[in-house]
Amino acid sequence: MRRILTLNRKSVSGLGMALVLLLGAIVLPWPQQQPRAATDVQVSIEQFGKYIDEWSEPEGYFDSDNFISNETSYLHVIDQLRVKPGGIYLGVGPDQNLSYIAHTQPSLAVITDIRRQNMLEHLLFKALFAMASNRVEYVSLLFSREVPSVKPGASFEDLLAAVRRSPSSEKLFQKNLATVKEMLLEKYKLKLDYDDLTKIQYVYRTFWQEGLDLRFSSLGRGNALNYPTFEEMLVETDRQGRQQNFLASEELFQWLKKFQAANRLIPIVGDFAGPHALRAVAAFLKANGLRLSTFYTSNVEFYLYGRSTWTRYVANLRAFPVADDSVFIRAYFPTYGRQHPMNLPGHRSTSLVQPLPKFLEQSGTFSSYWDVVRP
Repeated sequence: MRRILTLNRKSVSGLGMALVLLLGAIVLPWPQQQPRAATDVQVSIEQFGKYIDEWSEPEGYFDSDNFISNETSYLHVIDQLRVKPGGIYLGVGPDQNLSYIAHTQPSLAVITDIRRQNMLEHLLFKALFAMASNRVEYVSLLFSREVPSVKPGASFEDLLAAVRRSPSSEKLFQKNLATVKEMLLEKYKLKLDYDDLTKIQYVYRTFWQEGLDLRFSSLGRGNALNYPTFEEMLVETDRQGRQQNFLASEELFQWLKKFQAANRLIPIVGDFAGPHALRAVAAFLKANGLRLSTFYTSNVEFYLYGRSTWTRYVANLRAFPVADDSVFIRAYFPTYGRQHPMNLPGHRSTSLVQPLPKFLEQSGTFSSYWDVVRP
């Protein structure tokens, strides 16, 4: 039997109201209006850990560590992300989500991935955001390098070059790793076991050892050189040639730092077609009168289409309360049969923004995966 509990909601003006929840012992202040200005919105440390535990499901397998993305087109959609600030963001995968979140400015972001290691990587990022006071410090911490002196007004490329030249050592890495573990266990009071901490160390050591030369790779395929380096991914631009990564400006970084400090980015373990994770998040949204505004699916749908998993995925998606202007952000690769007309020369991937309500209306009429991603 589910427990019925009270949820306190707070508007920007400070007025409170009570809602009935059907999920756990949760007290979550939530703005009713003007979410862009709702600096008082915050998920408590206790709630943050509870959401991770209660919304997650057992992990599955994917043949990549997926430390970083290989979607060089990921920023091509920024000028198309016209969703209203304050909605709910749902995503998958590693740090490309951070740029999407910074530009859509949701009230809450949930990152769900079939690999538990992805959830742990986001917890590593969370700790680094808390440890860094600015983006130079964040990048230096990510690669365990001494914080370099960067001139005011220096370009993003100059910032990255300064970090690349900065000295590092095993001693510095171990010091930073110890601080990360302490923050996750003591400050955020997360229930991480030995295996979790070992995986966090593995991810962090990989970023330290590979640095800006880190590349996406599939396990056992030896294909890393087919993909761009992390540095190349960071300096990618939108369709107008503007740098839009969350680290490209101090303003975007500081917005995300506050977002992380308020515990509003919640990474969980879940399969898009799984029995629990998406359903639990959808139930939470319904109980709180919240709506899904942005869903970054990467290319996960390609692996689901044409199988029984597709039916389960669509059913999970239908459980969500959806905003009228809600959108998918999708990644399409030409190896799926044909080049997409939205593709830009020099990029294998094509990133797309497509209406989510239209998908729900037409999902029963698709005859191929191309029907899902076509213009």
